[in-house]
Amino acid sequence: EQTGVEVNMLPNPRQEAAENELDVSNRKFCNLGLEPITLDEGLFDEVTEVVKKYKHRCDPTKILPASFWNKKRAEECASLEETKVEIKAD
Repeated sequence: EQTGVEVNMLPNPRQEAAENELDVSNRKFCNLGLEPITLDEGLFDEVTEVVKKYKHRCDPTKILPASFWNKKRAEECASLEETKVEIKAD
């Protein structure tokens, strides 16, 4: 939604749960006066600017997963077509 681009959902090449039970909090840091920059804010904007600057160097055929944790994951990703990954110009 922030970039206006289409997202292509790919199978996860790793054998892991979709969600994890990690519970994190920055409450103590906030109590000390920290004002965190979240991925939704500054960090996402910074990463987006770097991507725009260097997108001409991107080789989409290198992005798709090339190794898998097991045979099932390899089979799920076997039908992916490298030529379907596109880097669109502005």
